[in-house]
Amino acid sequence: MSKEELNKKLREEAARSPSPAARRKKINPQSRKQQKITEQTRKQLPPQSPARRKREEEARKAAERELRERRKRKGGSNVVYYVMTGILAVIIFSVLSVTVLFNAERIVIEGDSDYSDEQIITASGLEGTENLVRLNTSGIPERILDKLVSLDSVRVDKVFPSTIKITVTRSVPMAEFLYDGKNYVISHIGRVMQIDTEKVDCMQILGYKPAESVIVGGFISAEDPEQDKLVSDISTAVEKAEITDITSVDISDSLAIVMTYDDRVVIHLGSILQIDEKMRIIKELLFNGYIAETEHVTLDVSDTNKAIQRPITTAPVTTVPETEETEEGEESSETSGESADVSA
Repeated sequence: MSKEELNKKLREEAARSPSPAARRKKINPQSRKQQKITEQTRKQLPPQSPARRKREEEARKAAERELRERRKRKGGSNVVYYVMTGILAVIIFSVLSVTVLFNAERIVIEGDSDYSDEQIITASGLEGTENLVRLNTSGIPERILDKLVSLDSVRVDKVFPSTIKITVTRSVPMAEFLYDGKNYVISHIGRVMQIDTEKVDCMQILGYKPAESVIVGGFISAEDPEQDKLVSDISTAVEKAEITDITSVDISDSLAIVMTYDDRVVIHLGSILQIDEKMRIIKELLFNGYIAETEHVTLDVSDTNKAIQRPITTAPVTTVPETEETEEGEESSETSGESADVSA
């Protein structure tokens, strides 16, 4: 057999033998049935029976429910894990906070006072190594105020991570109560700054009898509580009227209170009744040209219907507007000499 004939015979045999795809099909004849039917192929299939469609729908819903339950169980387990992790982290942080973290490294003093930083820190009882989380600051201001009587207020703040801040306010003399040869100097909050024989340049309260229990660093109080109320009402009215330079207030007789302004104007207030109106009249007379800056006079405002100024004028007080004049007003002007309207 020649070479050409041999090649021809081999090509014929190769053509008669099955292809690799045909061999695979012969080995696995069910492969086509196992393939997923696409949506397009499904549409080309003959319609299914209602019973079969119902079974497939129920099977699909059951599979979806199972998937949701599986995801829910998995999610629930994650939540528990996260919660436990968070609790553990909080516990660890809490332990570190009261042991290693947030320990004080310095104490800062702010505000104006007559005391040095060392004196304030010593009075506070702080050592500068306290843990800020465990430190209770509620009793520290009281300790400082008890020992340092020239302070009106103290505030203690924790500044994380490692600072304690103490803010102080200096006591400023507001008045001195003269009794039995002693001067009880008090601050604006009524705290006794000193009890001494030397006078201080501030308003003097005469006729006040302090209680025997009054001590330096404590608060002023009288044997008769009515005197405390009287002083408080007068101080409030003076502050409200913004009248400064009050030299003294004599409350020896609660029905005949006498106040001195700038050591040259003596003011008879009468009782505490209508004290706000009386202070308004006094302010009008003092600062609106009725009394010269160097004039020494006496005012009587015990009757709020008229303010008597001696030795110069009598100043009637009326609420009639300046544009309105009555015959009675004209007559009083003629009979009393100079007059001043100090109405609101």
